[in-house]
Amino acid sequence: MCEFDVVVVGSVNTDLSIFVERHPNAGETVMGRSFAMGFGGKGSNQAVAARLLGSNVALIAKIGSDTFGQNFIVRLDALGIDRRGVTETVEASTGTAFITVEHTRGENRIIVVPGANMLLSAEEINVAQQLGLLNGRVVVCQFEVCATASLCAMELAQQNGAVTILNPAPPTVPIQGANHLEVLKKLLAVSDYCCPNETEALQLAHCYGHIAPEFDPKKSNMDPLLSTFRQCLLWLSNQGVKHPIITMGSKGTVALLETTKIPDQLPPDVSIVHTKQLRTGILANFVILHLSAPTISDAVDTTGAGDSFVGALAHFISRHPNLGPVEHIRRAIWVASQSIRKAGTQSSYPGRNELPSSLFGTDEFIWPTI
Repeated sequence: MCEFDVVVVGSVNTDLSIFVERHPNAGETVMGRSFAMGFGGKGSNQAVAARLLGSNVALIAKIGSDTFGQNFIVRLDALGIDRRGVTETVEASTGTAFITVEHTRGENRIIVVPGANMLLSAEEINVAQQLGLLNGRVVVCQFEVCATASLCAMELAQQNGAVTILNPAPPTVPIQGANHLEVLKKLLAVSDYCCPNETEALQLAHCYGHIAPEFDPKKSNMDPLLSTFRQCLLWLSNQGVKHPIITMGSKGTVALLETTKIPDQLPPDVSIVHTKQLRTGILANFVILHLSAPTISDAVDTTGAGDSFVGALAHFISRHPNLGPVEHIRRAIWVASQSIRKAGTQSSYPGRNELPSSLFGTDEFIWPTI
């Protein structure tokens, strides 16, 4: 029996957020509207998002011997997240993220100083395995810690029979040396789910020369957008990812799934955009779906919405396995859409009691009117 619903191996950052009317241009100074300090880091965010939905969660991470790190310990204890895998170092500070958020649109720009996150090692992952901390139904990794540690965790999780989720963000693989692309290929090969956003998907595929680097998803309408992301999804599938997903913010997500996992009647917010036969060991039929996102008219801050999606996806896969991938993704989209209605990162994540009870039911989830 698995001890945890969700295990997250990843980063811990303190978020320092400044809210502005607009982002400054190069060499320009602008006045900020307000400042906020909060808890962040992709690993921590995803663990908290899953925990708030009701999952039993463990976090494996590294912090500095400083005030920011101690604040995190208190935070994890308060939420009931198992932190036996969170180790401390005097060699680096706790990770820090500097965020500017446009007040009118909620769009953000982020600079991350990884600090102690990059000192999390494969050896510590093996210790966590011996302690039973990788004994989860779903194991989630990202790229804000050393890639060799993530790879070790993903390989052990697969051996343990867990569902693995790779969130390849930021898209630059954090490992020194010429073998970084080889590490990336190994990570993708042990990923049941891989869910980059649109920019990350293009950059990952461009590493292998599959997508033109000048393509800008922010300036494209849906037709060329879906055409290009279809190439990314097929490329991820060819690397061994079983369920490639690309998140596109307010445009929703696109996902490549086996036709056997698609319900006969699709919900109104889901449409088929492509079908194809691919040879992945055996000849299999695949379909590419576009899953829409709810329209949020009162968006405040999009920071951390992608992590909310990943944490929610892990929760629904673990706690509601019989729903199937379409419902898992749809429900994760809904949860993430609600997170942008508040300022901050983890402080914006909805708890289970703030969400429709039907979201956690066994029937098809019908979007409530916002």
